[in-house]
Amino acid sequence: MDPEESKEAEQLMDAIVIDDDISTVEVISQNVDWDKFHIDKVHTAYNIMTAKKLFEENDIGIAICDIEMPMGSGLDLLKWARQENIEAEFIFLTSHEKFDYAKTALEYRASGYVVKPFNADRMEAELLSALQKLKEREEIKKASQLDEWYAGSLEYVEGSFWDDVLQQRIHADRDEIKKEIEARKLNINTDRTGVLYLVSSGNLEQIRENLGGDAMGQYENKITAFIAGRLKDMVPMGRIINYHVKNLVYTAIICDDVTDTIDQKFIDDAEKELENTITIYISNPCYIEQLYDARLHIEELDRNNVASKGRIFHENDLIVMASDQEHILDQEQIRLLLNEKKKKELLNLLKFSMESLANQKKLSASTLTIIKQELLQSVFVYLHSKGIMASQLFANESSVLLESQATDSLMNMMRFQVHLISSTIDYVSEVEQSDSIVQRAKNYVHQHYAEDISRTEIAESVFLTPEYMAKMFKKETGISLKQYISDYRVSIAKELLSKPSARVSDVAAEVGFDNFSYFSTVFKKTTGYTPGEYHSMTTGQNE
Repeated sequence: MDPEESKEAEQLMDAIVIDDDISTVEVISQNVDWDKFHIDKVHTAYNIMTAKKLFEENDIGIAICDIEMPMGSGLDLLKWARQENIEAEFIFLTSHEKFDYAKTALEYRASGYVVKPFNADRMEAELLSALQKLKEREEIKKASQLDEWYAGSLEYVEGSFWDDVLQQRIHADRDEIKKEIEARKLNINTDRTGVLYLVSSGNLEQIRENLGGDAMGQYENKITAFIAGRLKDMVPMGRIINYHVKNLVYTAIICDDVTDTIDQKFIDDAEKELENTITIYISNPCYIEQLYDARLHIEELDRNNVASKGRIFHENDLIVMASDQEHILDQEQIRLLLNEKKKKELLNLLKFSMESLANQKKLSASTLTIIKQELLQSVFVYLHSKGIMASQLFANESSVLLESQATDSLMNMMRFQVHLISSTIDYVSEVEQSDSIVQRAKNYVHQHYAEDISRTEIAESVFLTPEYMAKMFKKETGISLKQYISDYRVSIAKELLSKPSARVSDVAAEVGFDNFSYFSTVFKKTTGYTPGEYHSMTTGQNE
């Protein structure tokens, strides 16, 4: 987020500029865009005695201070501040690149330093770094305050953590997840795999219709109590998480391993207890950072499962239609023709089936509904096997309209079938020409590099599952999708930094980095230069 856009959301703070040279104080006070850094008021002082008084009278978050002053050094002020438990970030001004006070400055947690004469870009870079440190320390402080009530609220804290993982509010990176676990003081081993059980309770409106309009919260309490009662000491309450995806109701259970307790009897008993049919999906063993992708994959499996509810499925199962009624369509023949991409032959088969049923006077609205379900089932299973998210591919307005009208008449059904089969086979053919899909993914990055984009968003733009998109991209390009995003952002940053008017801190935000320090690290790793060095080298300007 751009600092200006988030100004209202950030807490405003005061800063202070301290130097015995009046002109230096004036230059810094007047030439830094303080609003950009959420700094409301800038105090000035020309010695440490005045500075101490200002610190005591105001809540100062950032201090820009000269190292060497005749009435007491900047380090003396820093030591005093720490003794007084003042947590302001100190940025020192010095006339020497390698100043002798570095050891003491580090010991008392100085944020950084700027070499005189004043340089706006370098100062803004140090201010960004100081703000980031203040933010991180505030987050740690908030986390430590949780200690007072953790003992009685561990279920809530753990449940909130798993919900954040499943919804990817925490980035799917093991190191970042470990930091979050430590901050929340949870005992979770990230180095071993677990299993996600996803309980699908079906449509939200259907549950309300069965149990009453205001019964949703009661239903979620009942299903949580039912699961906890059956699994007893095997799964803590904090690992049972209810959530909704649009109008679908899910309950996630995070288990260390597969359990025999969750079986068909479990589902049958739940139906009696909850007065609702549930379907359970079991993920492959996965690490904690893979849970989000596993959840998406299983939800796709559930959306594809239009007829086999009330059963247990594993993530790799190819769901087939329930066998309590005879199929109207030849499922095996449809599967073979889809695999061979024989569009014309498959459409002729469907047309012949429709005409045959009409001639036998067996074609009714209910029959058309079954035909639509069977065909959708076959197509969704086929697309799933190709790593394509059918729910995304057919989310457009024309697809939704054709599907909704399919059971109105034979002609509408045939229009729907032509659209469904043609779209399916054409898109699978396009995916198999993977250079086309990879180029579309690259184009998405080129258009959205300045935003906080993830592989999930990119995969959705080409209707693929995130894991399949990542695998295809790596195979075709030789690098990961994440690396491509990073390299492209750096390439744009190089173009911007080659302009004399460019401000290094602004460039970081313009190419999608909200943390200047991280931008600088990535840029140097890629180019061998810091952003400031590159700007100087390409423009002939001194930083």
